[in-house]
Amino acid sequence: MKNGHPTAYITGIGLVTPIGVGRKKFWDSLLANENGVGYITLFDPEGFDVKIAAECTDFEPKDFMARKIAQRMDRLAQLALSSAVMAVDDSGAREFLDQHPERVGSVIGAGTGGVMSFDRTQWEMDNKGVNRVSPFAVTKMMQNAGAAQVSLQLGIQGPSVTPSLACACGTDAMGMGYDLIRRGDADMVLCGASEAAITPVTVAGFAAMRAMSIRNDDPQGACRPYDKDHSGFVIAEGASVIVLETAESVQRRNVVPYAKITGVGRTTDAYNLTDPDPKGREFGRAMALAIKSAGLQPEQIGYINPHGTGTVAGDGPESWAMHSINPSVRVSATKSNLGHSLGASGAIETAICALTLKEQTIPPMRNLDTLDKDCAPLDYVVSEALPLPTLEAAICVNTGIGGHNAAITLERA
Repeated sequence: MKNGHPTAYITGIGLVTPIGVGRKKFWDSLLANENGVGYITLFDPEGFDVKIAAECTDFEPKDFMARKIAQRMDRLAQLALSSAVMAVDDSGAREFLDQHPERVGSVIGAGTGGVMSFDRTQWEMDNKGVNRVSPFAVTKMMQNAGAAQVSLQLGIQGPSVTPSLACACGTDAMGMGYDLIRRGDADMVLCGASEAAITPVTVAGFAAMRAMSIRNDDPQGACRPYDKDHSGFVIAEGASVIVLETAESVQRRNVVPYAKITGVGRTTDAYNLTDPDPKGREFGRAMALAIKSAGLQPEQIGYINPHGTGTVAGDGPESWAMHSINPSVRVSATKSNLGHSLGASGAIETAICALTLKEQTIPPMRNLDTLDKDCAPLDYVVSEALPLPTLEAAICVNTGIGGHNAAITLERA
């Protein structure tokens, strides 16, 4: 409790991303401004307008689970479980989990569910007949597969939730975990999100919406948040899970947190099913609510990791929303490095904010050469990491198709 406001401490971080697996590799790659976008290999993109994506090429499920267990999961659940295993190990929480499983919760979001398995099941039906469909088809495809497998494989018996607010669900998962902690429903919560949606149907669908960049000749320069040449997002896959704990649990276990979550804000545009509100009002209000619930003032926010997908419709409104919060705030839109992992984005970006506060260093973004005339003049951290020893508070904020906005406030522990 801080000045009457509840607090949840981040004590473990697990990541599977296109620029690295594991907290250390990921953070080193991000500070070096590496980029994970390349040509699609998870399916043959011949005939597609979009031929680029950010894939987790270094990920091996066998590093985190038995082969038989991995075979019964969609890639989405494999990414989620692997991140959860890393987060628990990073926090040193296995003993507590084993002794008090009923006091541990899991909130693992997913924007699309097991779409790879859906595609595979349809292929089996079309080519082999309905009697050849796998008995694990449904448990691979279901939206809650990540949360179910994390709870099952790690023995978690507390509350389990799967938020599914499209591209806002990773941030919303963090807010839900924070809610469980501050209500006293759990002493420890594994929070995160996973996405593995680089499939023909998903890519074709987003391409038909004209939301994706077709800058196929320059994969690493394709995602350009706030730049005058922004042309759409680059689809990615990935997952992140963090361990959230009460202050009492942190004290009892004598662990050193990365950061703490102190506020959450959620709003809905109610404007358009796919396009964001051109004034960014509810996007800004989500941040304002997160700041208020943390008991802070807007000028205390020193860093924002925004949605920042590189779309013409989204970049301008959200940049001005950030400007309304704090015109001097530092901003880095790390989807320029990682691509847009849809529902997993907010979970990965929460981990980035926690590491930023812990290390007192803001990671850079890529591809912002000339600010678009419709975007707000902010202190964008471009090309090189920025040491900032005075940084005390940050915001992670995302928006999802349907007009869902979610923001969380993090503070230095």
